[in-house]
This record gives sequence, C-alpha cells and structure tokens, in this order.
Amino acid sequence: MTTRLIFAVWTLFLLNSTVLYAEENPRWMQDVIYLASDELEGRKTGSEGAKRSRDFIIERFKELDITPLATLPYFTQPFTLNNRRDKPVSGVNVVGVNAGRDAPFIVLTAHYDHLGRKGRRIFNGADDNASGVAAMLEIAARTMQQDMQCNWMFLASDAEEHGLLGAKAFVSGHYIDVARIFGNLNLDMLSQPGGRHELLVSGISSHTQFALLAQNVESATGVRMMNTDEKQRVGRYPGGKDRTKASDHAVFADKGIPFLFLGVGRHNYYHTPRDTASRINVGFYTQMVEASWQYAKRLDALCGANLQANHTD
Repeated sequence: MTTRLIFAVWTLFLLNSTVLYAEENPRWMQDVIYLASDELEGRKTGSEGAKRSRDFIIERFKELDITPLATLPYFTQPFTLNNRRDKPVSGVNVVGVNAGRDAPFIVLTAHYDHLGRKGRRIFNGADDNASGVAAMLEIAARTMQQDMQCNWMFLASDAEEHGLLGAKAFVSGHYIDVARIFGNLNLDMLSQPGGRHELLVSGISSHTQFALLAQNVESATGVRMMNTDEKQRVGRYPGGKDRTKASDHAVFADKGIPFLFLGVGRHNYYHTPRDTASRINVGFYTQMVEASWQYAKRLDALCGANLQANHTD
C-alpha cells in the first residue's frame, strides 16, 4: 500500500469516526463540543470567538423558530458597562423568545462568555458555561414542541465573568417590564459531577412553592438536589460565600424576581485550561439537562397556575 493510499484511508477513518462521534452524542453535547472548541478560543468578551459563539446561538434560535424581541430585532443587545475595577467592558447579549401568550415571562439565562486564552493556553470553558448554553438551547427546543402556559425568554448573556454585566445590562435596559417576569431559571455549569453526582439548587427560598417544586423534580428524575440557599461549603465553593449571588440570577433577585440557579459548583477544572469537552461526563450531563427541563416544565406549570388563580380572583 502506497503512502498516499495509507494517508487517504486514515483520513477517511478519521472523518467517519468524527461523524460517528457526533451521531452518538446528544445534540446538547454536540453544541458543547463546538462552543468549547479551540476555534472559539475561550469565548472571551469582545473577541472573535465570542462573535462566533453569538452567530452559532442565533442560528440555533432561528432553526428552532425562536424569535427576536421587537426591540431587539437582530437577537443582539450590545452594551457597555464598568466591570469590578471600574473599567468599561463592551459585550453583546443574545435574546430570543417563545412568546405570544397573554401570560407572564419566564427568563432562562445562561452566560456564553468565558476567559479566552492566555498565550498558548485556551480556557475552553466547556462546563463554564458551554454546558449551560447548550442546555438552554435544548430547553428552548422543547418549549417549541410542547404547549407551554407562559411566555419564555432565552438570554445568552455576555460578560458574566466581568461581574454579571450582561444580565445587568438586559434588566436595566427595560426591554421587558420587570412586573411581567414570573421567574428566572439560570443555568451555569452543569456537566461535571465533581465526585458528588448531585445538582446544586439556589433560590428555593425566593418563592413559597419552590421547595415543593424541587422535591418533585428530585422524585421525577432521581437526581439528588442540594439546597444551597444557606451559606455552606460545597465542593470547592468557599464556605461563607453566598451562591445566591454567584451568577446572573443575582441581578433578577435584586429586582425581587423569584429565581432558581442550577449548577454543580466549583471543581478541579474550574477556570483552568482543563475545562474541555473531552472531560465531560456525558451521562451525568444528560441527567442534568433532563433535570433542568423538569425544572422548566414545573416553573411553567406554576406560572400558569398562578395566572389562572389571578384570573379567578
């Protein structure tokens, strides 16, 4: 066999293996593989990789028939806010909706930005937070396939790593009346079990019916839930820190909006170049996506029940 023929056969094998790998993975894992690829260079706010991430999310929205807000007809919301060091940071949120009902909104958030690259090291951010964005896209798809009772908004926020800037820019931009938001479901880091194989849930105390909701999800999925509203050490998350302030949901909480924050907490790959798609536990991540969908469905049902009760009153 000639060298050229050997090369051709090997190339064909690699191509077939790649296709097979893609087909074997669920679509949320395929989305993570792209969002956490070296091509996107860690999705740092303001980078070319961040732009490619936005383009990808917008195309997925279009494929799913998720529509833009009338006030953001191109799905994007550019903004500039000061970071924790009082330095201006410019980013771009991506916003889509499944709306049209005479009902409140549930806002599903997942930040798509990460740390970018430092020299030759790429901080791919597979768990943080390609995993949350991919889960958001899967939930968006399912809301289009089922009869939902309330309106859904999907916010892929930018510059979360700079101090929740994207979420702050969206809420302060008045693109939707805060009074119309029933609740916020925030997905941030869902794919690494970290030896605990449980889902950390914050915000249970933000609504009187969220404790029962979480119990029902735990029973339906078999996934162990840990209520982290009380300050405690969880994995590598420092004791005494407040997880209710740890991600984009904190911006909604400050407005008095009930929220649920789903994530796995810090782990050994957190904010390191080792947070890659190849290290994701696909089985565990699939469980977390399904649990997130169960939370979404039950939030929608609770929103609908409250709406019906208000109409009856």
